[in-house]
Amino acid sequence: MNTTPTPSEAILKPAQLPPDDERASSGAHLSARDSEALVRLVETAPAVLRRSQFFVWSQGSLSALLPHQVLVCGAYSRAQRRLCFTAFQSVVLPPPALQALTDNEGSLLEAVSAAWVRGGARALALDPERLPAAAQGAAASVTQVLGKNPWLLHGVARPQRPMELESLFLLLGAPASAARAGESLLHLERLMPYLHATWRNVEINEILSKRGSPEAVMQPDIAAAAPAASQPLTERERQILRCAREGQSNQEIGLNLGISALTVKNHIQKILRKLSASNRAHAVAMAMSRGLL
Repeated sequence: MNTTPTPSEAILKPAQLPPDDERASSGAHLSARDSEALVRLVETAPAVLRRSQFFVWSQGSLSALLPHQVLVCGAYSRAQRRLCFTAFQSVVLPPPALQALTDNEGSLLEAVSAAWVRGGARALALDPERLPAAAQGAAASVTQVLGKNPWLLHGVARPQRPMELESLFLLLGAPASAARAGESLLHLERLMPYLHATWRNVEINEILSKRGSPEAVMQPDIAAAAPAASQPLTERERQILRCAREGQSNQEIGLNLGISALTVKNHIQKILRKLSASNRAHAVAMAMSRGLL
């Protein structure tokens, strides 16, 4: 999928999270209710192996933290050499809207992917009315049903290659208030490792379930195990990754572990090199998929 920005896409101005080191002073802490929802989500994620289970999981544990009506999940397909998308919805979508949200080569998903890359590969809130002109028709078929609330977007890119996406998730029909949208962005940043790892496991198990069928031979072999880290993680590095998995900033991790924020930053840089990860969310997702946590 081509993610090169065009001049018309420059009008898209996504709302972003503050830099990581500024979050400690932003009051971005989980409430008791949200903490319970996060624990339930983490505990139930390993049991999600099929798409039907993923839908139930997304409507329960995930929706408690990230209310939505439609969740679009994209994963890179080696066979097609692009992201392939699947939509889960709790509302009825007319065929044009559903087609726009699952068309791997369509203008809408191409514009959304480009916006995420251009936004620094971080959690974003997109205004569908500010998408490029080429995507406006497809976007309108969606907003006619779900309204014009911001679309929440996040994903995972390949290490050191932000334009090569491994996964992308789009949540639509979220609450419209600015305060709620900001809170959802923080939750989405925290939950990205779980979304990525869980959807990857679902796709792997869907492929494995088709082994032996004529269709299975045409599927990409995404079930190959990820290579082990070239260097093992130390216990301190695993502690830091566990804290990062909970969405803690460098300063918060340092306070919890009794070390400085700069020391945490240095540890995270070592972790990224060891795992060949592009950012902390990617590192957490890789560590989870390899059983390192």
